[in-house]
Amino acid sequence: MLHGSYGTSRWWIPFFESLPDSIYAIAPDLRGCGQSEKPADGYAIEELTADLAALVAAWRWDEFHLMAHSSSGAVAVEYVLQNPHRVATLTLVDTVPVEGVFTPLEGYRVLEQMREDRLLRRNALRLLMPTVPVDDISTAHFFETLVEDAGQMAPAAFTEIARSLSQWNRFAEAQRITLPTLLVWGELDTIVDRNATTRTLISIPGASNLEILQGVGHSPMIEAPSLLVSRWLDFILADHILGHSVHSTAGQEQKNG
Repeated sequence: MLHGSYGTSRWWIPFFESLPDSIYAIAPDLRGCGQSEKPADGYAIEELTADLAALVAAWRWDEFHLMAHSSSGAVAVEYVLQNPHRVATLTLVDTVPVEGVFTPLEGYRVLEQMREDRLLRRNALRLLMPTVPVDDISTAHFFETLVEDAGQMAPAAFTEIARSLSQWNRFAEAQRITLPTLLVWGELDTIVDRNATTRTLISIPGASNLEILQGVGHSPMIEAPSLLVSRWLDFILADHILGHSVHSTAGQEQKNG
């Protein structure tokens, strides 16, 4: 599971807590984020993809399921294009468009300001998860921790990932992605609109459906983790990837939830 910009592996905790015990899942901190190294360079999509490839090689995975959120959708697409036989299924959650994203000059100025302005970072993260009651006692601590995590990013990461996405475009190459692919999009997402998501869906032959999550914004793994788990398990089970035991365990957990 790959987190998006301004995130860390912590963003996947609610999702992991909703997974059945029979699923083994890993969410790394990407370069410049969380507990990973924070160099001054190396934030191009191709370089972040090389980091992922090194992780996969270190773990000696022959095949695995890949899920990516937001900007890391570009990393996942790039990885699949380079390693088409390593990935069993691809799931893109509120992903950046397959043709990349243009950021205007003023946008870079705001990203620079976010490095030092905690209130600006906090407001930005609220936009990324609009249905989370960030001031409620049950979620406030978790949300504020995410805000602190974002502030600890490598300085270069605030702008260089966006700069790389403005130069990255795999719309034509996406025709080579034929493995089972699921696109998930929250209907309240104001960061990535439905038209952009639909273009990505059309460009990937292996993507046969767009799952629209009602009442959910840009970050379903935090806003509706159980729902995202359910949709993801249905997807990989429909392709006969996992056994009946996983489905039964997940179903029992939903009944008890």
